[in-house]
Formats: sequence, C-alpha cells, structure tokens
Amino acid sequence: MENLIAETYKNIGANIRRFRVIEQMTQEKLATKSKLTGTYISQIERSDLYKGMTCTAMIQIAYALDVPPCILMSEKPCQNYLECLGKITAQVV
Repeated sequence: MENLIAETYKNIGANIRRFRVIEQMTQEKLATKSKLTGTYISQIERSDLYKGMTCTAMIQIAYALDVPPCILMSEKPCQNYLECLGKITAQVV
C-alpha cells in the first residue's frame, strides 16, 4: 500500500509540474494563484511531503491551473482526459 501511495504522489507532482509548465507559470506564480507557498508547491512537485497534501490544496492547484482535480491524480485517462489533452495540444502547437 505504501508503494501505491508513493507512486500516486509522484504522479500528482509530475502532473502539476506538466500543467504548470504548459501554463508558463513559475512555482511562485502557481503558489500565488493557488494561495499556497512556493515551498509547498516545490515539495509537491518533488513528491517530498512527509504528511501528504490536503485535498483542499490539490483543488486550489487544479483551479489555478484550470484543470479538473481528477487529472492531477490520474495515471491513466479519466473522463476529462481528452479535453485536457486537447488543452495541452493547443498550448504546445
């Protein structure tokens, strides 16, 4: 179970970083927009939280990145995956 939790936190951190980069935000800008600290965002992206992150923080980050919270946890496609993928594609092209 611990490995599954650790892997999920890695996915969350990687997904947050991907969407942050797509939105051309620094960690500080994301922190400001999500009303969190830059240190906290950095810890999340590195999966370096010893007590985990709150659902509230994940929701705040998701809204700041303009994506549904489920996509941040997703390792595999969710219902909104294609919509989010379209957003990514539009931003990259």
